[in-house]
Amino acid sequence: MNGRFDLNSLPMCGAKTRHGIPCKRKGNKKNGRCKLHGGHATGAKTELGQLASRANAQKDFPDWFFGKPVKTEYVIRALSSYEKLVELMLADEIDWDTVFDVVEQDQIPLEMLKYYIMFNVTPEALIIIQSALDTYYQETHAPHLAFHVYAPMIVFHKFFRQLSAPDREYLANWFKKYSSRHPGYNW
Repeated sequence: MNGRFDLNSLPMCGAKTRHGIPCKRKGNKKNGRCKLHGGHATGAKTELGQLASRANAQKDFPDWFFGKPVKTEYVIRALSSYEKLVELMLADEIDWDTVFDVVEQDQIPLEMLKYYIMFNVTPEALIIIQSALDTYYQETHAPHLAFHVYAPMIVFHKFFRQLSAPDREYLANWFKKYSSRHPGYNW
């Protein structure tokens, strides 16, 4: 035996293709299927991954300018998590493991809506939420700002930032490119 792997020893995949004929690629040793027909569906599994996937599908559209509505589910989750955090953080002795569980489960809604909760519930809400988030990030060594690229963040209206020069330039180029593709549309 020469130690080399013999490709001819692999079975044909044989999965039914779109055209109705069996696939003629070589399958793998594990399950006999080729790379196209043999694995689990790929795709984002985590909430952050799904947000990134959705954003990448529409990466050219400047939705940050038009504003994205926040899902009602996120508002409900953030408010529910805030209530749990108040109970946990104001206890005589803080159970950090439970706090971390709450933050881990609803990190994205809490980050997204912490200013909304501050403005609509109480200013102290921001201190409670941010303290829980910061402690969680320190404990887990987590990069916590990555999701802001993919999701809207509700900002207190006094802190709203006007468009930066790169944002204005990108938006102008996008409108110019879009209007050239749709000549009858008036902006």
